[in-house]
Amino acid sequence: MVVPEDQSPLPEFIILVYERQVPASAAAVSPTVLEAHLRLPQKVAETGGRIVTGHAVRPPSAGVSIRDNVVSGGSLLEGEQMFAGYFVVQASDFDHAVWIGRMIPVSDGWVEVRPLIAA
Repeated sequence: MVVPEDQSPLPEFIILVYERQVPASAAAVSPTVLEAHLRLPQKVAETGGRIVTGHAVRPPSAGVSIRDNVVSGGSLLEGEQMFAGYFVVQASDFDHAVWIGRMIPVSDGWVEVRPLIAA
């Protein structure tokens, strides 16, 4: 099977990042966590995976939620967890994606790994 150069034969996974506190800016992130994030693409590449994209998000108060076409301020997530960002990664299989997920630096939270549906 010939795969075009701009495509990868590896499946994609999303790694959702949750924190108990979401910093308002990169300057508010602990230097240790920020440095770990800067090293992350190389660490993932060393395992044979690849980060396709990833973004941190602002705190829930900066956004809105829409349910049944009704807009309300903030997040509808209940409890202590806050969605803090995500990564889309390419990995050989689910176990590899979980391995990558374990490398994601978090301050006081956790990550969730899910396979993406191929188009």
